[in-house]
Amino acid sequence: MKEEHVEHGAVVLVVDDDPFIRLLARDAMEEIGLQVIEAADADAALAAIADRAPDIVLLDVVMPGTNGFDACRQARRLPHMEFCPIVMLTVLEDADSVTQAYEAGATDFVGKPINWQLLQYRVRFLLKAAASFRAVLKSDVQMANAQRISSVGSWEWHIGPDLVTWSAEMYRLCDLPPAAFSGSCRDFLAPLHPADRPRVEQAMRDALDHGAAYDLEHRLLRPDGTVRVVHGKADVVFGPDGKALAMSGTWQDITQRKLAEERIHYLANFDGLTDLPNRTLLEDRMRQAVLQARRHSHRVLALCINLDGFKLINDSYGHAVGDGLLRAVAVRAKAAVRESDTFARYASDEFVLIIPELGDHRDVLQAVQRVQDLFAAPFLVDAHLLRVTASIGVCLYPDDGDNVELVLKNADVAMHEAKASGRNCFKFYAQEMGRRIAEYVEMEHALRVALERQQFEVYYQPKVNLSSGRLSGVEALVRWNHPERGIVQPDTFIPLAEKTGLIGPIGAWVLRSACLQARRWHELGFDDLSVAVNLSAHQFEQQDVAALVTQILAETGLAARHLQLELTESMLMSDSDSMLAALRAIKAVGVTLALDDFGTGYSSLAYLKRFPIDVIKIDRSFVHNITTDPSDASLTRAIVLMAKSLKMRTVAEGVETPGQLGFLGAIHCDDVQGYYFSKPVPAAALTALLQAQREQALLPQGAAPQRTILLLDDEPHMLNALRRVFRNEHYRILHTTSALEAFELLATHRVQVILSDQRMAIMSGTTFLATVKELHPDTIRIILSGYTELESVIDAINRGAVYRFFTKPWDDEQLREQVRAAFDYHWRLHGSPDEQPAPAAGQQA
Repeated sequence: MKEEHVEHGAVVLVVDDDPFIRLLARDAMEEIGLQVIEAADADAALAAIADRAPDIVLLDVVMPGTNGFDACRQARRLPHMEFCPIVMLTVLEDADSVTQAYEAGATDFVGKPINWQLLQYRVRFLLKAAASFRAVLKSDVQMANAQRISSVGSWEWHIGPDLVTWSAEMYRLCDLPPAAFSGSCRDFLAPLHPADRPRVEQAMRDALDHGAAYDLEHRLLRPDGTVRVVHGKADVVFGPDGKALAMSGTWQDITQRKLAEERIHYLANFDGLTDLPNRTLLEDRMRQAVLQARRHSHRVLALCINLDGFKLINDSYGHAVGDGLLRAVAVRAKAAVRESDTFARYASDEFVLIIPELGDHRDVLQAVQRVQDLFAAPFLVDAHLLRVTASIGVCLYPDDGDNVELVLKNADVAMHEAKASGRNCFKFYAQEMGRRIAEYVEMEHALRVALERQQFEVYYQPKVNLSSGRLSGVEALVRWNHPERGIVQPDTFIPLAEKTGLIGPIGAWVLRSACLQARRWHELGFDDLSVAVNLSAHQFEQQDVAALVTQILAETGLAARHLQLELTESMLMSDSDSMLAALRAIKAVGVTLALDDFGTGYSSLAYLKRFPIDVIKIDRSFVHNITTDPSDASLTRAIVLMAKSLKMRTVAEGVETPGQLGFLGAIHCDDVQGYYFSKPVPAAALTALLQAQREQALLPQGAAPQRTILLLDDEPHMLNALRRVFRNEHYRILHTTSALEAFELLATHRVQVILSDQRMAIMSGTTFLATVKELHPDTIRIILSGYTELESVIDAINRGAVYRFFTKPWDDEQLREQVRAAFDYHWRLHGSPDEQPAPAAGQQA
């Protein structure tokens, strides 16, 4: 290949974040004798330009940080860069990207992958052109005119002799042989398109009369009937006397640019497949219709139309037939709608009809009927006779929305409601429908994206064994780490996952993740830790859960005894025979089964007998008021006793206070979980909690029992007086002015004797002690009162709520003696503290 001369020493700046592209560019440029400097991003490129102005720049478009378009704009503002050639390198070759490149100041545009040999030629040419351009800038006015007419047809009209001279390019533009041009102004104007000639002649007269250069676009009509579009510019030369001597100018052929602009305009506003207005043009026409409706106080109708079964047609006959059907629908619609209406393609198989200046509601039904009539006859597409129906959503401006976006959105919502109602029908928009469907559609899409992009994360809540005080297991709880909403709780998205069938893959992912994490904890030395995973009834409908569990245990290496699967009571009720078979298959694998939220559903004891349940989880609704509500306390105690008689373990959920913990320890619940220990946390935080318990158990072990008295009086000075009475009795004295705090103290401490005032603001002493009798029946309860309230006190004594009654003021020695007798009475009934079992973890002696 013959090498063309390139000025040695020319510097090319290569800007690309891909080091391999920079290497190839360096080799290609050095091969033609150029010096190369490199930059990996826009900031480095701008710094290199400031340091050493290059002769030409090869600039990538898509880079981290500042993109090539913005970098080009910034470079053009730097010194010595106004006329430096900048060549954009990119895979983006659409019209918008090309336009954006040139608007940013690019000289040329090269697509990737790069033809390096062709790029060498372009660089040579651009360097030569740049050198010539710099030379032109240094020349006089005549050279400036030469620059303006470079690469375009030029002409000059000598006005006196009426002589026009043309460059060779002018003959090409007009498609005329030299013999066809006599050189007169009349012949010069002859190629002009008849419709544009008056404008050109007027521009020439204005230039001659006023001396102003003319600049306009017009058309040329060639002998073969083709039309070219040119950009014309001209200047007038005047003599010393002010008389016009000559006019010189250029015609630049911009036909291709105009065609590209028209194509871009078409693609921006019309659908290429159906030739219908697209979403952009539809919204523009809708805005115009809304403006007119506001001005004249009338309505605008929007119908959103979706083809029923279009996906099935695509899948059955192929996309070519599907496209043909869309074109056939468009043809039929164009013939049916009025010129003032707009029928647009809004999405794949979705169309929108806009009817401005709606008369009344009868017109709405007529419009809907016209649309339904479009689908009455079958469509013949590529020898296939296709019968198609449509689901139609109806929305009115301003009734159902006060702006374009809202009207179109609500029409789409109504259309989805029509599809959900059985298809081949229409639905009017209703506000509640819009909110419900919009949230559903948005959440379903986001949920599928979350599954694809692995936006889910497993959190773990610890379970603590009340015998050892140490962490015995964790419950795996899935969270959705939404990029915009943050952490989404499972009660928000699990019901939707169950409806859409996504619960299967989500549940399998959670199970696998939890087993993997449990295995990692075992490798860290926490060998006895188990992990519990919740199962949905829909998972049993979609897959063989036993096979899934077996597969995941094999993949992760977790022993089956360390996996617990949690079920709900409602799951056991649905198709109990098949569920029983499924659970027996799971039990055969060796995992543990837990019944979650026990007591909130039907709680049939028959289920506990029939199904292979190992663990009962006491619902948080019982635990919440366990220290103050005798019914909740009794039910919880009964559940624990029943579970032990059936040789099942118990786990209490929702433990948040020391009182709840103490009560559960006192009734010998096996394990607890709740915010008292930890909210659900990521695996790393749970690992830190596990490591911390190596040094110290989460719950302290109980100390030796001792005589404990609880004093309750809502008057602080009376409470202090009572404390002084017993300060030398070697009791552990608990005291409070609040009945609610007294319940908490009773739940967290082993109390034998209670001394309570009768008359208190929030709760009377007899009411308090009656509740204590239900919650802590082994306590000895004494009441103090300075008022004559014999009826309520006697009633409390008769019901067994009160052991003794003292009046205020009391005799200190007599009160001390009666309390000693109360402790003796307690020990005779329940044994001395030394004979009683040590308190459970979380309950003090």
